[in-house]
Amino acid sequence: MFYFRYDSPVGPLALASDGTSLTELSFGPSSEPITALPLFRAAFAWLDEYFLGRDPGPTPPLSPAGTAFQQRVWHELVRVPFGETVSYGALAKAAGCGSPRAVGQAVHNNPIAIMIPCHRVIGADGSLTGFAGGMDIKRRLLTLEESRMRLLFTMDARNYEEGGKAFSRPSARAVVIRNGRVAMVYSRKFQHYKFPGGGIEPGETRETALLREAREEAGLVLDLKSVRPYGFVHRIERGDREPLFIQDNFYYLASATAVVPQELDGYEAEEGYTLCWVDPKAAIQENKALTSIYKRKYHTMLLREAMVLERLIAEGLL
Repeated sequence: MFYFRYDSPVGPLALASDGTSLTELSFGPSSEPITALPLFRAAFAWLDEYFLGRDPGPTPPLSPAGTAFQQRVWHELVRVPFGETVSYGALAKAAGCGSPRAVGQAVHNNPIAIMIPCHRVIGADGSLTGFAGGMDIKRRLLTLEESRMRLLFTMDARNYEEGGKAFSRPSARAVVIRNGRVAMVYSRKFQHYKFPGGGIEPGETRETALLREAREEAGLVLDLKSVRPYGFVHRIERGDREPLFIQDNFYYLASATAVVPQELDGYEAEEGYTLCWVDPKAAIQENKALTSIYKRKYHTMLLREAMVLERLIAEGLL
């Protein structure tokens, strides 16, 4: 057998091959000595495309070891399209099996994660169910596929208990760049910077929320035709009132066609939100300097925005 490791946005992945096909892909590091194979290069190219939020198409050759029944279930799993999900009952019907429980066991024993997409199997009521990589990784993979947007990084405070009641509030944020400077909202009260944007309301698309929030919070009128995905940041931590707070922050590159008066709500007006075209390095320095002061309420947001700015600089966009 031959082994290699792939460092993904959801953590290290361990790969194994018999020399011609992939036999295992699991979450977590591998202690086995690594060997370069053309097959592993093909697997890495597939995974690179996948983690960019794009459908990578057919997988490299796969040879998962299992019973005839398991093989039938895994064959049907591979047929579930990128960005879609299937219930255990529907999967059982497709596999010609009358027992969703037996199908669940076959899904649980899948040795090739992601490429045989067991993360796409959910409960009949739409609820997320068990996953070998953990429920948070399952959420991240499904969000990546549904949004067709790459995962930039994860901010995991690890101060919560798994299985607790979760509160989720996704947000959409605009990255507007002009002459090497970036449009950001500055809090005159707390002296930090954030990308224009905010929570996605029920019934809104991410793009609709982006346009609304950028106009209200920063006075920026975005050109819808210019809006294109950049990536999302996954945040998970104990909430102020909830055992578990989950937020996916979706960042979009966009151009502004005009600047109009802001429409600030109560707390935004109290903080003195002001549109600024700021040097990104200055914003990074300011936000990072404040993370030691605002340990609870603003710490994650300040660090998140600084890390996104650093990513934009590293990728040559700023």
